[in-house]
Amino acid sequence: MGEGRESREGESRISTPRHIGPVRITELVSGIELYFPPLRAAASALMLALFGVACSIIALAAIAGLVRSGDTEAASMLALAFAGVFALPLFALGQVFIAVALWTAANSLQVEITQDGITTVRRWFGYVVVRRSVPSAGVNAIESRLDAKYMGAFGALRYYRLFARTRDLPRGVLVADSLRGADLTEEIRQLVIEHLRLPALSAAGVQAHIAQDEVHD
Repeated sequence: MGEGRESREGESRISTPRHIGPVRITELVSGIELYFPPLRAAASALMLALFGVACSIIALAAIAGLVRSGDTEAASMLALAFAGVFALPLFALGQVFIAVALWTAANSLQVEITQDGITTVRRWFGYVVVRRSVPSAGVNAIESRLDAKYMGAFGALRYYRLFARTRDLPRGVLVADSLRGADLTEEIRQLVIEHLRLPALSAAGVQAHIAQDEVHD
């Protein structure tokens, strides 16, 4: 059964995969496949995790100190109030950052683009968590947006995401993320448009990676 599946997948591919940055690009008989692997934003995930751990350690240290300070009723009330206002929210914030770091590090995105439309599959630790499809007839723009999760350590780098905007989904369908810089973003965007066979989309939508006065709605 596994061999049959591998055989069918092999027949659907017409070239050896190539890479542009973190993106693996595979030509298919009917279109193209973009694959964004786990750990493509390992540095950003590490920064998020370190910040989350730091927040958690500070909060736990504060809570431990407060527990030992409750010698009197007044001190206990003050410790409880301080924990509720500062320590516990800080600990919760740390856990949120750690969870985001795990998601950022372990998720992958597979996007298949053909003349018929776009199919995306998001996985986390190999398990499918989101699967979406949109017909090409429903796509009216391929837009880029700044991806805040993948900012460079010193803010010098810019990462972008691409969305297929449709009439039924105002937020659009994610078709690419962790694209470093304007050049890579535009290259992948044009690749998507080419395999959708919709050249009119080149001048459609709002593009965060292009100067505002160069964008056409």
